[in-house]
Amino acid sequence: MRLLLTLVATLAVVLVACGGGGDDNESSPTATTSAAGEPAATIAPGSATATAPTSGAVEDRAEVEALLKAAALRLGDLPEGFSLDEESFTTNEESAAEPGALGEPTLEDLNRFGRILGYDASYSQGGPSSLLDRGTLSLFATATLYGDSDGADEAFEFVRDQASDPDFVDAFEESLTSPGVEIQDASISPMSFAELGDERQAYEVKVSAHSTDLDQDFDFIAQLVGIRRDRLVGAVTVLAINSLSPEPGLEDLARTLDERMKDALE
Repeated sequence: MRLLLTLVATLAVVLVACGGGGDDNESSPTATTSAAGEPAATIAPGSATATAPTSGAVEDRAEVEALLKAAALRLGDLPEGFSLDEESFTTNEESAAEPGALGEPTLEDLNRFGRILGYDASYSQGGPSSLLDRGTLSLFATATLYGDSDGADEAFEFVRDQASDPDFVDAFEESLTSPGVEIQDASISPMSFAELGDERQAYEVKVSAHSTDLDQDFDFIAQLVGIRRDRLVGAVTVLAINSLSPEPGLEDLARTLDERMKDALE
């Protein structure tokens, strides 16, 4: 589950755009790929895994992918106007090899969690038309399957520990620095949330920045929630700019996500 890591990567790209600098080959804010993983053995299409210990465990790569897509929020769950930008599956090895991700679990961590595979999808709704406008920039939906509920719980706690670690919050603010951008304030705050799944955690992330190139202030706000249900972890993140609160509302999305996860496991 990359509740915080996906957001960090997205904000970093957006802030480069605010500053007018950066590499011409930078990806767009909605092109963030997923962190997902497998245990030590690779799951090839059509092959069985030897690492999922629960009864009725999914054995085939295609079935794992189908389960994860069924468990995640999909386009039909979102308000009218959203479109799918990218979806992906990645292994532990691929995730651990991605450079520059703040607080990224190591390959050893991912294998210890017993992560089997994960799915990420990014959505946008065609606006705002520029960084000077107000509105939702991106919505991210993820689902990750683990070998058992204990491993899913350990991965879930990894994120909780990050969000409450002052060193991580400081590093988060530093990671947003880019040419032409001054970070005025950055914070990660826990949010109270409805009782969903077996466990849940939710955060509000705020970043205030000033573009010296554009002589313009920007306020980013993201609300994100992660839900663990048995050995599945799902999450949804909504990122907005110059807005008091992201739309669509997070709680309705989270309830739909929880129902998706519940149905996928049955």
